[in-house]
Amino acid sequence: MKIIYWTLVIVLAGVFVGLSVCQPTILARKEFLKGFINQEVLSIMSVMMTISITSIATIHIWFNELEDKHGKKVFGAARREINQTAFYLVGLFVAQLACLIIRSMPIFSGNETSVSLFNGLSLILLLASVISLLDIIGVVRALTPSD
Repeated sequence: MKIIYWTLVIVLAGVFVGLSVCQPTILARKEFLKGFINQEVLSIMSVMMTISITSIATIHIWFNELEDKHGKKVFGAARREINQTAFYLVGLFVAQLACLIIRSMPIFSGNETSVSLFNGLSLILLLASVISLLDIIGVVRALTPSD
């Protein structure tokens, strides 16, 4: 499943780069993107990060309970992967913040191609955050007993 998600991210990145080079006005001048790719996208990503980190803490509690119940430490690799996802989300948030700060510099303000590239990068970072959240939700769903 992860391969499908990351293939989508790579293909979409290629499309955004192509659009930015050939038709930069599509990603640079759209009013929705102007209003969305600012502090609003950071707010959305911070909510996703908060939900994800809370879910990760819950997953660790479930792992502890299962290991205590069975008397074996078997979730070491799963814990590392979940922790890696948490650090990945923090990295995506920092990258988004850096992208927005760099995009707002005066050197890029008049250049539609660069604004378009930064807008595309912001959308890719947001998509990667959503994919990471979906991954965490999948783990929670797998650990939740079915009724």
